[in-house]
Amino acid sequence: MTSLKTIKSKYITITPFFPTPTNFRGPFVYDQIKAIQELGNYEVIVMKPKPWYSSEKDYEFDGISVFLFKTFELPSNILPGLFDSLSILFFKQKLKNIGININSIQVVHSHVTALGIFANATKKVNPNANSILQHHGFDVLSLENGKLRNVNWHRKWIRNYGIKICNAIDLHVGVSKKTLDNLFGFSKIKVKGSYVLYNGVNFEKFYFIPNSKDSNYFTISCVGNFWTLKDQITLLKATKILVDSGFDTIKVKLVGTGETVPLCKQYVIKNKLDDYIEFIDQLPHNQLVHFYNSSDLFVLPSYWEAFGCVYTEAFACGVPFIAVEGQGIAELIPEIDHSKWLIKKEDYKGLALKIQEFKIQKYKQVLNESVDINYFISKFLIHIGK
Repeated sequence: MTSLKTIKSKYITITPFFPTPTNFRGPFVYDQIKAIQELGNYEVIVMKPKPWYSSEKDYEFDGISVFLFKTFELPSNILPGLFDSLSILFFKQKLKNIGININSIQVVHSHVTALGIFANATKKVNPNANSILQHHGFDVLSLENGKLRNVNWHRKWIRNYGIKICNAIDLHVGVSKKTLDNLFGFSKIKVKGSYVLYNGVNFEKFYFIPNSKDSNYFTISCVGNFWTLKDQITLLKATKILVDSGFDTIKVKLVGTGETVPLCKQYVIKNKLDDYIEFIDQLPHNQLVHFYNSSDLFVLPSYWEAFGCVYTEAFACGVPFIAVEGQGIAELIPEIDHSKWLIKKEDYKGLALKIQEFKIQKYKQVLNESVDINYFISKFLIHIGK
């Protein structure tokens, strides 16, 4: 006879972010789910939406089954919600097809506001389910997405749609306090509960590797999509200042692709920085640990960053980081150390000075708490178990 203690509660995760065998997008959600499975008394079922026309099939990734269901929506975030009833129907049908009774679900955890409709639909059928909505960015209602983002009537539509979803949720989870502050900024959203869950690091993937640095150079690493808000150009401008001042052993390695790559490469050529800057389109995720370890300092001057896993990944590898003040990651840096590790938005002169100071002083970076994902998830599970 099966002991009741071995019966795990069903935890449904609904997310657009999850790795596939060919695309590793969303590793932070994968790590979160693995930790919940290992640390909690839950059977986690991953549900991933797909466009109605997609032929993509259910798949397994590193021991986790991912179940896909059809959704219906207009492209470019136009008039979201028009076809929600149809998308919800297919969501419920998928649950039935994989043998999940909606009344057996204890936790339904949606990632990003638009997918909160499925958490709310589950809660409507099963009032005992705990509905969770996790916010990963500052634009919590996706007002800045799509071709009509600057059209007032359409922004109002999206805002009202998002507010309706959020008001039905039991617990709002933000990847930083500032993320939740953006949620609280909407006066019509009545938050029933909130929780800060930083994106933790899997220490089995990211760790210190001795003797990985080239002592002949001071190497700075940077990982991030090349978007204006990520602001890699500020790092390049800081590098020019350092090189012009005689710092000729500096190496800056930037990983990523995106719209600002041509601008950054033009700046490097124009300022004759070719010998100091290296652009890398992409690295296999399992090679990032070696990339971080090969550097002396990690810098990403992004000024619209809800959290930023890359900072804590570098830190887990023993590499300190410099970021921009007022972003999510700043919450983990003791206030007394802000002047060492945080710059103002687009302040390339201040960045150059901080890099130079660190090279000379070699001070150790400390954070307010552990970045181990097991630490964060353990606390989270205690919270939702109350």
